[in-house]
Amino acid sequence: RGVRMNAQEILIVVQQAVHTVLEVPAETVTRETRFIDDLKADSLALVEIVEIVEETLAPRAKPGFHIADEDLDGLTTVGAAVDYALARM
Repeated sequence: RGVRMNAQEILIVVQQAVHTVLEVPAETVTRETRFIDDLKADSLALVEIVEIVEETLAPRAKPGFHIADEDLDGLTTVGAAVDYALARM
């Protein structure tokens, strides 16, 4: 646990989660991609993406790692989500 991941590794996890939930090619998702405006993700899709990211990162994160529901509104871009997760690893 607590194995350090870098932003690029977390970006790949988020790209894969977006691909799984929204069927968007992972390589088209960048740090600047906006979940709602660009990907047309609704709140249910965002929750699914968060669950996948949490599950994937949890084994390498600090115990109790999770993305708080009340923080989701502030995570408008993929980059914001990556930075948020990185800060809590």
